[in-house]
Amino acid sequence: MELSRRKALKTSGTILSIVTVAGCTSASSEEESNDDSQSEPTTESEEKTDADEKPETEPEPESSNEEDDEEEDEAGAESAKRSLELLAEANVDHDHACFHAEYDERTPLEAGDSVDDAPTVSNTHIIWEVTYEDDIGYVRFDADKHAYGGAFVFYTAGGSASPVDGTEVVQDTVPDEDCSELDEYLQVEPEDGQIVLELTAAE
Repeated sequence: MELSRRKALKTSGTILSIVTVAGCTSASSEEESNDDSQSEPTTESEEKTDADEKPETEPEPESSNEEDDEEEDEAGAESAKRSLELLAEANVDHDHACFHAEYDERTPLEAGDSVDDAPTVSNTHIIWEVTYEDDIGYVRFDADKHAYGGAFVFYTAGGSASPVDGTEVVQDTVPDEDCSELDEYLQVEPEDGQIVLELTAAE
């Protein structure tokens, strides 16, 4: 009977040892599994960190664009100017006027924006290249500078003229067979020795 009890106790001890070892092994496996699960899911955060650490690209300088805008503004301002040619004579003489139109150099003249701002000229036999901004320009002709006291004739090319101060005598086109370089002529009687012309360039 004593032998059987000892054998039973020995058998129980053996079973307990096996259970203990199995429990330790299971616990160790769970710990390793937990360690692996905690160490593996780091790729997303690492990718975010790498993305955050990438240097931002610096914006390109805008100086070239600003220079282009300035050049466009200047070109627009130049293109907004209008121009026509103007010749003053004492008499209606298409042949004589055409000689000036064909062979004379143009003299620059900036017209005024109003009658008060109109520049004053008094020369005949000179082809003026008149430029102005907006829609209309004004030029004053001083007839008192001449001993001749009659009406004066104004030839135009690339536009037309009409009197603001002075009395219109006649206005007509210059026939191409007489002179293809000139478009119109205007004869005006001075008013108090002055003639102010309103000039309009052709579109």
